[in-house]
Amino acid sequence: MHTDLAKLSAAALLAIPPEQPECLFSGSADDIKQAYRLLAMKWHPDRSLDPDAHAVFQHIGRLYEQAGVLSAPGSGQLQLTALDGKRYDINYLRCHRFELGSLYVAGTVAAFVIERDHADLVQRAERTIASLDYPNDRMRSQVAPHLPAYPFAGAFQTDAAYVVVMRKSPDQLLLRDVLDHFGGRLDPRHVAWVVSSLLNLCCYLQYAGIAHNALSPDTCFISPQAHSVAILGGWWYAAGAGMPMVAAPASTLDWGPHDLLATKCSSIRTDLELVRAIGRELLGDIGGSRLADGGGVPRAFVHWLRLPASNDAIDEYRTWRTQVLHDSFGARRFAELPLTQSDIYAVDY
Repeated sequence: MHTDLAKLSAAALLAIPPEQPECLFSGSADDIKQAYRLLAMKWHPDRSLDPDAHAVFQHIGRLYEQAGVLSAPGSGQLQLTALDGKRYDINYLRCHRFELGSLYVAGTVAAFVIERDHADLVQRAERTIASLDYPNDRMRSQVAPHLPAYPFAGAFQTDAAYVVVMRKSPDQLLLRDVLDHFGGRLDPRHVAWVVSSLLNLCCYLQYAGIAHNALSPDTCFISPQAHSVAILGGWWYAAGAGMPMVAAPASTLDWGPHDLLATKCSSIRTDLELVRAIGRELLGDIGGSRLADGGGVPRAFVHWLRLPASNDAIDEYRTWRTQVLHDSFGARRFAELPLTQSDIYAVDY
């Protein structure tokens, strides 16, 4: 690791290839975390006057995430001791680092271990999730299984972190792990049902007056059997529609609406743009410039993925269901994705 990170110029930092995070982050987990904090404080757009601060901040975030991917262990046992002395053991299948801490994916839970510096964001997530409401039992039965259940399966503090444990079913797989399993690209038919499910959930978020602000393969879990998506991660960034967006992950800064990000205004349009980004990423080209170059992605699907999102989730969902899906795939049919937890994580249950 560089001995004097503060002296690195914007050009020097931007020159570090994304696949070589060790050029910036190396050593122990604490070393990596300390280096990231130093750099993030220096290059945060709200703190730095450098014209390249925004680009550098995003690049640092991506390098930090990649350093976590390379250094994170596979399956194992997470042992945590709460402030009251109670011990918790979680047998996890995969660990992922993210901006605020680590996600441990287990068979029936997803455990988020978040650094204590982000206490305000943890509290924000808990308030938002606790406030989720439904006008009737029908909507509750349709939507609630795809959002975090509250009270959480577990929530406690350790000396160094806040821990939030969310329930999930064994068939729900982290979308990032699914994408990695298939080598960075899914069949367009499967991407279509992921997009359908996400747009449906955006309709509920619009009804609830909430913008999630962090939809990505790293915050969503999918059930291949049910063709459904559950949004379990990223709630630390959620805010009421029209309220200030107090924080956002690097992926949102990359692919969210730049006019809204500039004003830091929370809006359902951010979520709708991020749904499109997820669709493009699942097809192997998050930028979208190469989607039409072979690969069997229907033209209508490509066109929709490249269009800017509107401000109305219900209108987006209606257009998607009645026009884009039909023009892309014809009559509706179930596209089976025979994928289980043991396929992804090489374990037997």
